[in-house]
Amino acid sequence: MTEPSRIAPFELDPTTAGGLEVVPPPTPVTVVPEPAEPPPRRPWLRLFLGAGAALLIALLGLEAYDLLAGLFERSPALGGGFALLLALVAAGALGALGREIAGLRRLDRAEQLREVGERLLPSEVHGQADAYVARLEQLYRGRADLAEAIARFHVQTSDALNDGERLRLFGRTVLAPLDRQGRRLVTLGARDIGALTALSPLGILDGLIVLWRTLSMLRAIARLYGVRPGAAASIRLLRRTLAHVLAAGVGELLSDAAVEAAGASLLSVLSARAGQGAMHGLLAARLGLAALQICRPLPFLEGELPSMKQLRAELLGTDPQPAKRRPR
Repeated sequence: MTEPSRIAPFELDPTTAGGLEVVPPPTPVTVVPEPAEPPPRRPWLRLFLGAGAALLIALLGLEAYDLLAGLFERSPALGGGFALLLALVAAGALGALGREIAGLRRLDRAEQLREVGERLLPSEVHGQADAYVARLEQLYRGRADLAEAIARFHVQTSDALNDGERLRLFGRTVLAPLDRQGRRLVTLGARDIGALTALSPLGILDGLIVLWRTLSMLRAIARLYGVRPGAAASIRLLRRTLAHVLAAGVGELLSDAAVEAAGASLLSVLSARAGQGAMHGLLAARLGLAALQICRPLPFLEGELPSMKQLRAELLGTDPQPAKRRPR
């Protein structure tokens, strides 16, 4: 009986393994996560609102026609005067509608500019930021307070700078003065809300004061960055700022502000009403910071946007630096 031939390890062929069948290792299966489904749209709601608005306009038109026909039967002069008055009212309504639509478009345009700027800021290529910078200059064309800053930007920029460096230079030279004014608007609005709500004797009056002064602050910030919103755009801006604050975590904001407010030496001697006013002011300041981020056409770099800690220090008179613990 012959013994089976032995094969040394160094005699094995790696391709055939000495006649043995080589089983390749299993290919790892990559699980691709399914894309998140977008939130369901509700076209039926827009259709319902549009149909209701069209029906209301049609009813008003029929009523106006019947009224005009009756007035012309009584007296042509009376019917003509009322027709002229109605035409002026309709022209004013159409003009107001046009201004609201233009304000909404300007707000959407600011959001589109911010998205493009967010994509171009980390870019190191050349040439793609030219059209974006031209759109920014067109947005602020005719602004006497920015003419010198724009001229200084053209002096300092060159073809050697890449797209990200050009945008950062534009932010430092042109948008930095607007950022300082926006910070003053936020601080002033938060102080007004805090003081007025602290002096207000009624809770419902507090809500009206907060709504009125917050909308006024948001409109001023939007006009500062060239948005110029109308009433509808102001409401949309308020909704976006609220969504921005909720996405950032309003619970952490309120808890942090409450801890600092409770520990501040100034609020420790004030009444509970003054403490509520301070909390209203801090929340308004957070909304103002969100409006700065939404209305600014170029996103803030790290460290450019003032933090809530700095604003709390300005509003409450506390030290912005964390207190050091004394050694025991």
